[in-house]
Amino acid sequence: MFLNIILIIGVALSLAVILFIFVRKIPKLRMLDVETVPEEQAAKVRERIIVERMKRKTKRGKDLLSKGFSPVSSVIKNIFKNIFKKVHELESKHKREAMKNVPKGAEFDNRLKSIINEAEQLQKQEKFVEAEKKYIEVISLAPNNIDVYRSLAEVYLEMKEYKQAMETYFFVLKLVMKKSQPIEKEDSAGQKVQTISNAVEVADVHIDLGEVYERMENYRDAMKNYKKALSLEPNNPRNLDQMLNLSIEIKDKNISVDLLNRLEAVNPDNQKLKEYRDKIAEI
Repeated sequence: MFLNIILIIGVALSLAVILFIFVRKIPKLRMLDVETVPEEQAAKVRERIIVERMKRKTKRGKDLLSKGFSPVSSVIKNIFKNIFKKVHELESKHKREAMKNVPKGAEFDNRLKSIINEAEQLQKQEKFVEAEKKYIEVISLAPNNIDVYRSLAEVYLEMKEYKQAMETYFFVLKLVMKKSQPIEKEDSAGQKVQTISNAVEVADVHIDLGEVYERMENYRDAMKNYKKALSLEPNNPRNLDQMLNLSIEIKDKNISVDLLNRLEAVNPDNQKLKEYRDKIAEI
């Protein structure tokens, strides 16, 4: 019993230190303003990034505690629950106060560009944790900046944080779909077809999602997203190439042959055509 009390006190002190450090960093980790995207409130987009990030930092410690000190696990669980609740409240308060002081106009735009440039340089240098912080700082100031969300998702891909990458791309998809308007246009055969105004942009996000699923070896959902991209942009070489690579990977010869023929028709100078033929012949 005495040992358990000592362990609880030790854990509480450790978590207090974590909370102290985290609260000091909150101004740099302010998150997106979910009120600007009401449909995302239920999905807890803010927790998706900031809390998941904190969980990654503390996961190792929690794993050790759950394995080594099971008699006090329920107490520790409650402590963590209260810690995250407190962090949520403090972070929200800091974000509200910070947003009141955000400069507008040219000064604001220059500040955003400067932070984005820093993030891009850090990403190029493969300093992904630091780049993540910078992109999150931009999102806290400009919550509808689609390009920054995509850059953040790329960072998560590099970090092999596939769940965070996938959820970020899903959020991007919601943002781009909000801009979509139904339109009618002619296809390559001169037939009228129904599509959307930003078909290229939406198709690109589905390709990105497909790549994440593919890295997770979830080939079924990867293929679904590639098909959605192709339904929007059927003659886009990138879309054809992505789906063709996957169809060869899963050894679906019929789909591979069809996609190769379509790719050759729209991009006959593609240097990978012979390589694709050879791979398909081996299926």
